Amino acid sequence: MNTLCLLVGKFKLNLIGFLLLISFLNSSFGQSKPDYDMSLSNGVKISENIIEFDVLLKGVNTNFYLTSYQCSFLYNCDVANGGELTFTYVEGSSQLNNLPTFGIGVNTCDGEPKMTFASMAGTDLIQQSDILVGRFRLTNTIAFANVDPNIRWNFEGFVSTILTGDNFQNITTPNFHSSNLTLNTNSNNSDAPTDYQLGQNYPNPFNPNTNIRISLKADSDVKLVVYNLLGEMVEELVNNKIAAGNHEYTFNSDGLPSGIYLYQLEANNQIIGVKKMTLLK
Repeated sequence: MNTLCLLVGKFKLNLIGFLLLISFLNSSFGQSKPDYDMSLSNGVKISENIIEFDVLLKGVNTNFYLTSYQCSFLYNCDVANGGELTFTYVEGSSQLNNLPTFGIGVNTCDGEPKMTFASMAGTDLIQQSDILVGRFRLTNTIAFANVDPNIRWNFEGFVSTILTGDNFQNITTPNFHSSNLTLNTNSNNSDAPTDYQLGQNYPNPFNPNTNIRISLKADSDVKLVVYNLLGEMVEELVNNKIAAGNHEYTFNSDGLPSGIYLYQLEANNQIIGVKKMTLLK
């Protein structure tokens, strides 16, 4: 039985239901909801039977506290192609203190399959730059059908998307969530992505290895470099011409001390992005 459907004690109330109740009670006090952006990003078809994507969150013109979250996604069931789907969290990928470790899986509590995950109660300060809630993986026992998986946010039913802020107030605003996920194919011979992207490394924190994904919309002169916080180059992972498509590189931290490191992607002498990663030994 799925975790989100478990009943707790004789009161038959699960954790998320409890948080929803608190949110309802607190909403009556008229607290304002923060503006935020929660998005699905870096969607990649890793192989014929594995899809991965990131869930990102940031404040918009404000910082706010996140005390719990439950995320729910609908998808095109035809993508299973007669196989059995599993939905999992990529361990170590989240940048939150309150990790997505509850209710992860394909959930049918509402009578239709949804991909779900949730947190326990905790506190994270969400600032005005993307933080990785986690990287997630949809796996099929056979090859996916050649159809759009149409992964999208769900706000209906018991197993719906909900965020709580201070005092577990319900701060969910569906319009602040991106609609659906666009997938790239992890193949250099596939159609090129429509933009340049630098993905969040995973796992993160890491020891000793972590993976970094990049997307290139055209053949480009690429530099992918790791720096320490003093701005000193630690390792140059790439410095040559790379074909359009999606690529993944592994950074090995052997010989380096624990701490925060930066990695930067340049394409055709233009900085595409800089992200942080944490080495914990």
